[in-house]
Amino acid sequence: MVNKKQVTKKFVFLAVLILLSAGLYIYARVFAKAFDAGIALTYPVAVRILGRSASSLLGMAVSAALIAVVSLAFQTITENRVLTPSMLGFDSVFLATQSLLVYFAANIGFMARLFANPYCNFFVTTGIMLAISMLMYGLMLRKDKNHIVFLLLFGLILSSIVQSFTNYIEVLLDPQQFQQLKAVTTVSVTNMNERVIVLAAPSMVLLTFLFVRQSREFDVMLLGENHAKSLGVPYSRRVNSTLLLIAFGMAVTTALIGPLTFLGLLAVNIARELFKTYRHSILFFGSILMSVLFLVLGQGIVELLRYAAPVTVLIDLAGGAYMIILIMKEHRL
Repeated sequence: MVNKKQVTKKFVFLAVLILLSAGLYIYARVFAKAFDAGIALTYPVAVRILGRSASSLLGMAVSAALIAVVSLAFQTITENRVLTPSMLGFDSVFLATQSLLVYFAANIGFMARLFANPYCNFFVTTGIMLAISMLMYGLMLRKDKNHIVFLLLFGLILSSIVQSFTNYIEVLLDPQQFQQLKAVTTVSVTNMNERVIVLAAPSMVLLTFLFVRQSREFDVMLLGENHAKSLGVPYSRRVNSTLLLIAFGMAVTTALIGPLTFLGLLAVNIARELFKTYRHSILFFGSILMSVLFLVLGQGIVELLRYAAPVTVLIDLAGGAYMIILIMKEHRL
């Protein structure tokens, strides 16, 4: 039996931590930099920087929320706590798409405009990742047979092939093109595609609504395929539809902020430990709060350290260490 008061207190506690982390981020980005440089902040300049900081915070919240909900759903349908949607190769496809756009932009005029326009770049990248995902699902998933293991193996192989192709394209780029590529593919809130937040935010709300609405079915799916089918859950259809929603969510968040491999793994598993429940209606929102907290706090620390290390280094360090702990824990069990 879930204690609603304790759950509410934990939600409030996480929300307060997020607000404090947002305050740390704003202080480090606006005031600390001005103090260190000996610059007096005028009201118009402060308002402009605060406006950009607010956009960055919104973008981080949208990206973190998308990563959290798709990671929790993916772990449920795969029945494994150490897997993430990144293993299907979304990150590599994103890098390959951006590499090709940069490579052809030097010789083809409309490709240069396509790369430079944030909305066109967003739609092209998202569309390609969705198309490849649906092709993978069509090849790997058969009617009434959900070959999740084969899908993961195919994703890992695809990721390796695409990564090699991307490395080859990078060799062909001149130094200026290479810098352009690194600018758009490195996870950095300062380089976030802020103008497409108006497209990503409604997508996040819609996906969260769809996943939360199916929370009870996800709860039953934790019992396994045979038990879920016996209890009336259309297991095969639900897995296929969930994978499509996961592909869409990963495409949107990767196109918005770039690849963040371990954020979902870290947020979802710590939310499970914090709330001690199997109910997805609680875990979805708990994972969202944990994911937003980690990303905002990590970026705030990065701002204080004057970009001594990107936020991905902090997240991957914590997420990789936690993944090793989970694997050792599962092995002991």
